[in-house]
Amino acid sequence: MKTLPKDELLLNPLLVKAPWYCVDYVIFHELCHLNEHNHSPRFYRLLSALVPDWAKRKKELDELAEHILNR
Repeated sequence: MKTLPKDELLLNPLLVKAPWYCVDYVIFHELCHLNEHNHSPRFYRLLSALVPDWAKRKKELDELAEHILNR
């Protein structure tokens, strides 16, 4: 795994194939990691405050993942 400088995000370029609201979810998810470096309850409270329907977006992205990766 590549080590990134502090406060730098690396996104999979295949995300451009996903719906914009799923991409937004991924970006907010990663931005939340700048404050919370794990998936603790505090992380999910922050993510929920920013993207209240994050679970729905994640589910859709997970369902599309194989299709996106294999096209």
